[in-house]
Amino acid sequence: MLLEELLEVNIFAKSHVLAGHGGLSRNVNTVNIMDAPDIIHFLRPGELLLTNGYFMKEGPSTLLELMRDMNRLKCSGIAVKTKRFALDIPQEVLDEAERLQFPVIEISAVELSLGEILQRSTSVILDNKNHELQYALHIHKQFSEMIMKGKGIDDIVSALARLLSSPVLLLSGKLQTVSQSDHFRDGALRPLQDAVTAALASAPSLAETASLCLLDPAHAEYRNMTFYPVHTYRHEGCLISFQRDHAPSSLYGLTIEQASNVIGMEMTKRQAVKERSRRYKNEFFSDLIDGFIGSEQEALHRGKKYGLKPQGTWLVMAGRKDDPASPPGGGMTTMPASHPSDERLISERDMQYELIKRQFTQLSHSFVMFTKNDLFGLLLFIQEAKWEENDFLKQLGLMTEQLYRQTGLSLSLGIGNPVTGVLDIGTSYAEAAKALQIGYQMKKTRFVQSYQSKDIGYLFRMIPYDELKQFYEETFQCFGQIEDNERSELLRTLSVFYDTQCQLVETSKQLFVHRNTVVYRLEKCEKLSGIKLKDPMESLRFRIAFAIEPLLKAKEQHTTGPGELRQ
Repeated sequence: MLLEELLEVNIFAKSHVLAGHGGLSRNVNTVNIMDAPDIIHFLRPGELLLTNGYFMKEGPSTLLELMRDMNRLKCSGIAVKTKRFALDIPQEVLDEAERLQFPVIEISAVELSLGEILQRSTSVILDNKNHELQYALHIHKQFSEMIMKGKGIDDIVSALARLLSSPVLLLSGKLQTVSQSDHFRDGALRPLQDAVTAALASAPSLAETASLCLLDPAHAEYRNMTFYPVHTYRHEGCLISFQRDHAPSSLYGLTIEQASNVIGMEMTKRQAVKERSRRYKNEFFSDLIDGFIGSEQEALHRGKKYGLKPQGTWLVMAGRKDDPASPPGGGMTTMPASHPSDERLISERDMQYELIKRQFTQLSHSFVMFTKNDLFGLLLFIQEAKWEENDFLKQLGLMTEQLYRQTGLSLSLGIGNPVTGVLDIGTSYAEAAKALQIGYQMKKTRFVQSYQSKDIGYLFRMIPYDELKQFYEETFQCFGQIEDNERSELLRTLSVFYDTQCQLVETSKQLFVHRNTVVYRLEKCEKLSGIKLKDPMESLRFRIAFAIEPLLKAKEQHTTGPGELRQ
């Protein structure tokens, strides 16, 4: 109970507060009597100390140090019978008590011994705790019955606002409004709601019960707030009540606490239902992708609830949170259920799932989202007549960048080819996963990679970078003795010469030079290399070297920044 509530009972009828009136809202859990010099070592937080002041008879200044120590320990206050030993409390002690808002109470006029005061005060505190317990049970039962009758979180918030006669706001962990009382409906309190959101955005944590006061005079009516965290298996947000009085009663806090507990249970129930539905969906798509569904009829029957139809065109995307420490496609690392980090990993993955799903609602195509191992899968329903792949890829790129800017989630996507058969969805997913893997092999992040059939570039990417670089440098080392400008000119001429199937006229057209200039440059290439440029094996070697040059440049730019490939 609050100290001011304890002082209102008959026991303390003749007491009066000497200093520290601002601290009367402190909680009192226990009462103690002591006059030993080392009192502080025997006190606990929330304890009211009764004393006749004998310990400061020889040195009144000791009260000042004791009071500071008690304040640091978060004790409730000190009640002194100064008349017992004709003591005078120094003015500096009273001034310090006012500064600390630590109550110093004169109880000389109380016609009871300290022992009797202790006994009766303890009895009052226990009765109060019993009353609070009964009240908490009653409130919890009232809110729980609302849930049992099919009412939801909005109904609990409205009922809580009526009980408290105060505006109530329920915010998510991302400070988004989940529910609010009718006080906010007309928009008059919208500035207050914005001010609270801004204040909490800079707060270190919302995981503990706390009080907050807004200093802006524009919010004077409801500047005082009390907020309680709402938990399921993770922190979901906070329940906030606004009040005019800066020191609400303990029953006020109990009411909010029980409401937050019941809201947490309701959220847990909703999450369990959602998780079960999501698990069934993931199992269906896993069976479909892995080929465990043998007929199209079975696939359509099980997938009807997810939008699968006999005729349609689908495209699968595979997404993954960028994490260089873990290769894609290998599945999530599983830990024992008792591991303390297990729930945190599940919570993070659920949060990523919701962020991605919310972001992709911007697409002009309907979709269904699922997970498989460590990948997020998105099955898009597309209309081929309106399908523009380049525009779609551009939109996806913008969306992944926006997702990163707004949430810090770095996501990469692989895209399979469109399919028209339900049983071919697995093929599109495999292509999407392969495209994602290729993007990571190229050391890219936050990319959108379409699947392409395996070409010669794919084979090059299977060869270690060091071996590719060695082959490239050995092929063109004969050009290392000439100046950079001339080397660049000769290599460009040679590359275009091979691209045009060794046609001199076409080469000169593409380079915008005379045919004789091309002949001169090619003769110089033969002289430097000591080979015939039209020799099949030698021409193949040069073509391969030119083909792997873009891969080497991409790797070089990734490690050293933009610039030409160094030979």
